[in-house]
Amino acid sequence: MPIHWIEATAHAHATEDEGRVLQAIDAACPGGPIDRSALEGHFGNPIVRLSRRLDAPGAIRGAWSRWEDAGLLPAIAPGAEARVDEDGVLHIRLDKQAAFQGVLALARDGDAIDVRVRIEAYPSRPEAHRRVVRELLSGGR
Repeated sequence: MPIHWIEATAHAHATEDEGRVLQAIDAACPGGPIDRSALEGHFGNPIVRLSRRLDAPGAIRGAWSRWEDAGLLPAIAPGAEARVDEDGVLHIRLDKQAAFQGVLALARDGDAIDVRVRIEAYPSRPEAHRRVVRELLSGGR
């Protein structure tokens, strides 16, 4: 697959169960270690950032297949070009609450799992990255 890495990040706020947020990340982006960072909110409230980065081709294929099986790729496809930045990163926001329940869906509010997919394209130019994303979302690997 023409993907360098996939990274999923979510925040566990003071009112949330960190274990449930971890379960949501596991549903959205399975495999690999979790990086945990303790942060402090604007009013001093504790926030934990949980991140997972997949670099191995098998893990990347596994996550992509999970999204494909969940029907997520057709939901991303219509606005896909706008989701690719100048560095060739595809940005996807998944519903954190739905992911905890095992359902993968695009986020409609701020409570999301931020997923970044670094696209591999040669030459490494924005138009090449967008072309590869279109191919991936149309079923090409």
